[in-house]
Amino acid sequence: MTSPVEFRVLGPVEMRVAGRPAPLGGPRQRAVLGALLLHANVEVGTRTLVRLVWTDTPSSAGSNLRTYLTRLRRALHVPGEPVSRLRTGAEGHVVTVRPGELDLAEFTTHAAAGERAADADTASTHLARALAVWRGPALADVAAGPLLDAEVTRLEARREYVRERLLRARLAAGEHAELVGELRALLAHDPLAEDRAGMLMLALHRCGRRAEALDVYRRTRTALVDTTGLEPGAELRELHLRLLGDDPATVAMPGAPPAQLPAAPAPFAGRTAELAVLAADHRVVVVDGMVGAGKTALVVAAAHRLAPDHPDGVLFLDLRGSTPGMPPLPATEALFQLLRSLHVPAPAIPPDPQARAALWRSTVAWRRVVVVLDDAHGADQVVPLLPGAGASRVLITCRRRLPGLGQAFPLSLGVLPQHDAAALFAAVSGRPAEPGTQVAAVVGLCGGLPLAVRAAADRLRDRPTWTVAHLVRRLADERALLAELDAAAPNLVTALAVSRTALGDDQRRMLDLLGLHLGTDVRPPAAAALAQVSVPAADRLLEDLVDARLLVQTAPGRYRLHPLVRAYVRGNARGLDRHSMRRALHRLLDHYLAQSGRPPMCPQTTV
Repeated sequence: MTSPVEFRVLGPVEMRVAGRPAPLGGPRQRAVLGALLLHANVEVGTRTLVRLVWTDTPSSAGSNLRTYLTRLRRALHVPGEPVSRLRTGAEGHVVTVRPGELDLAEFTTHAAAGERAADADTASTHLARALAVWRGPALADVAAGPLLDAEVTRLEARREYVRERLLRARLAAGEHAELVGELRALLAHDPLAEDRAGMLMLALHRCGRRAEALDVYRRTRTALVDTTGLEPGAELRELHLRLLGDDPATVAMPGAPPAQLPAAPAPFAGRTAELAVLAADHRVVVVDGMVGAGKTALVVAAAHRLAPDHPDGVLFLDLRGSTPGMPPLPATEALFQLLRSLHVPAPAIPPDPQARAALWRSTVAWRRVVVVLDDAHGADQVVPLLPGAGASRVLITCRRRLPGLGQAFPLSLGVLPQHDAAALFAAVSGRPAEPGTQVAAVVGLCGGLPLAVRAAADRLRDRPTWTVAHLVRRLADERALLAELDAAAPNLVTALAVSRTALGDDQRRMLDLLGLHLGTDVRPPAAAALAQVSVPAADRLLEDLVDARLLVQTAPGRYRLHPLVRAYVRGNARGLDRHSMRRALHRLLDHYLAQSGRPPMCPQTTV
């Protein structure tokens, strides 16, 4: 049932009951009601109201406010309701508004629905309904202070954004002929509006009026140069070049939204906190972690959950940051693939890297897409692929953190907690009733690494006669651990090898020598003795290995190899020549003997 009460702030401030306006008083009193309606159903403190309504607060502001509130309380007492819609509580003053009564709420609802719409026609319908509730400038007849003026400015900016989205949605829906006159009028009102000039050029070109479209660019450029001394922006210049070349992309209608995600990982265990971060309002998130931590699985799972709110598609691109035998994907090639995924014809994609990146930004600016950039190599590769504006989301995975990405949110992925790893093992192996202690032993031998846990579970599932205890015995031999897991996850050892190869010579030597260390944790002085370098140099090398996600820092100055990395590097250490290995072990032993106050075994090798 439709409520007989209407509150209006998108235009002159009004309250109507059964279609009749309620008496709301003068501009200052209306400003009080307008401020309360902008925060409908939320108590607004007296001091806040005073700051919202007055510019220079008079000494009488408090008493005047009480008078306005008393009058408004009478005006907002709807016939048939027991109390006024305006009441004063412990924290301040509040106007109660029910669903369907406030024009601002209707605008917000339809604007959000239009932005989420899966097609241009639906988007146009909702965005048009959102704009239809406006009757003029927000709070048009009030006497407002600077804080309330700022809220009005924010509303007007939101209205302008929705109007822009509606124009682009109608253009995408094929209404180019109908839009020509409307866009001409808008551009005449604001000759420097490059976005509207671009839309008018596009609409004219799609109507077969290419010469007129080029003339719009000439007039806009002249207005910009004469007024500001600046040339048009990169996006408008790029559109002009495409029109000059009679580019088919300017005529082509958009195709179906891309849906490039791999299947959602199943089963998927844990990572609740990380999924919450990826679902939060971060436009760019960079997920880093060691080999096998489940970065891609996490991001794909999150992207599947984000997809319904991004109707313009989901893109997935492998950047080959650590693909064996292949160089990282160049940014220019990545841009080409992304643009083709959004149905930009190949001839329309410029060869110049900066122009190609500008075209990508303009192509996604008014879309809502999710972009998954998997296995990034470095910031230089990623920066050109980031959208410049709009509501799109970018999820990036990489082995190490990527500095230099501005506002990107960093998310480091560790190993799974024991209970989540056990749940993953049970789900993959199909053995949910196995003894908890034995499953915990498997998880411990795998170091909680999702890829290794899956591999161990796959081995058990493929061997119906095995028990979990038998699997534990096979995995307990460190020399056979990786070979056992490699049977089910052959990319694990390869990925570790790629990570090792990517290191510098000094870091690689330090990693291999750490395989000779028999303790659980290692400190910089012990590492310095192993590598025969100074303690500060050893500290820097250890920190480099932490950055490469091949070493875990358990506390300041304490480091630990993940069990699988330890198994891998100990295998490499066994490949060292016996003389070098013996000397390194003697240096390490001498270090620990010196720590305990005992003489070294081999003084000549002491560091």
